[in-house]
Amino acid sequence: MTALSCLTPDGQVTIPRSMLKSLGIGGGSSVLISVNDGKLILIKAKDCEGVLKNPETRLHLKV
Repeated sequence: MTALSCLTPDGQVTIPRSMLKSLGIGGGSSVLISVNDGKLILIKAKDCEGVLKNPETRLHLKV
């Protein structure tokens, strides 16, 4: 699944609803964001439990 989205002046991006639905995430969901080989990777927090010492940690990305 691929989509084109634009960054806001604040560095925010809208992820299409169909993609969010396919990942089982929505407003208020926690996600892990990382950059690997020039690619931005978004993982549902429940799928990455144990990656962070504190699963309550919220991550924010500004570009």
